[in-house]
Amino acid sequence: MEKSILAGRLAASRALAGRKVLLLDADPRQGAMAQARNMHDGAMHGSLTRPRLMARAISAKGLQPELEHLVHCYHDIVIDSEGRDSMGSRSALVAARVLVVPLDGVVNAAAQSGLARRIAHARSINPGLRVLLATDTQAAPAHALAAQIPAARVVSLGQLYCAVFNLPT
Repeated sequence: MEKSILAGRLAASRALAGRKVLLLDADPRQGAMAQARNMHDGAMHGSLTRPRLMARAISAKGLQPELEHLVHCYHDIVIDSEGRDSMGSRSALVAARVLVVPLDGVVNAAAQSGLARRIAHARSINPGLRVLLATDTQAAPAHALAAQIPAARVVSLGQLYCAVFNLPT
């Protein structure tokens, strides 16, 4: 479960539900942009229903000021940021309503501790930040990480859409 694929699928699912959605790719690798192109190409070849989804790359430096404008133009904005500690990921944490942390590999103690510190810092600026730890195969590491992050919730991939958008399961 790569984070860019997850971001693209969440954005596309929301767009297919009739929402006006923007997918912002703040990761220099631009995986979400590739995901959006794949969805568009698949729709053009008739294999998918084409969602009403806008996607664009954005720099970490421009994220916060741009979001202040964009929040009034879209129902939902999904941001794919770097998984490591960077200016972009910190900007995304401060701006987000919901943080989804995909846990698809081994999560070491140092990485967990660093992530917990970054989330605590982001919550000092953005106290309403909800944290969802998404996994289908790493339940024990997810619960260990959740113990370090107050109010973090472990969810399966099947429950993720409802958990992100506060829908009944």
